[in-house]
Amino acid sequence: LREVEASQRALLAEHEERIHLLEMERRRLHNDIQELKGNIRVFCRVRPLLPEERERQRGLPHLHFPPQDAHSLSQVGRERRLELRYDFSFDRVFPPGASQQEIFQEIQLLVQVCPQNPR
Repeated sequence: LREVEASQRALLAEHEERIHLLEMERRRLHNDIQELKGNIRVFCRVRPLLPEERERQRGLPHLHFPPQDAHSLSQVGRERRLELRYDFSFDRVFPPGASQQEIFQEIQLLVQVCPQNPR
């Protein structure tokens, strides 16, 4: 039994070392991917209107979300300056109706879980 126990401990130590090496490789590859994409990513999420805002503003007529472009947002002037138009570009724009799941699907590869027992 002592020989089996010693053998199992050695095998466990080998596997733990292999796991550690693979985790380090995963982190390196993750960082490489992020550098290729660009380290800074900017997302825009437009929150839904609150009930009192809905009554007062009648929606978001001043914001335009191009249907075929999830990277742009336009704002047109309000009230006195209707001719003004501002165009913004982001890595991704989420309109008011976007769900938490939709947003998480977009960023899930950026999120890393910290191990409970880091080495």
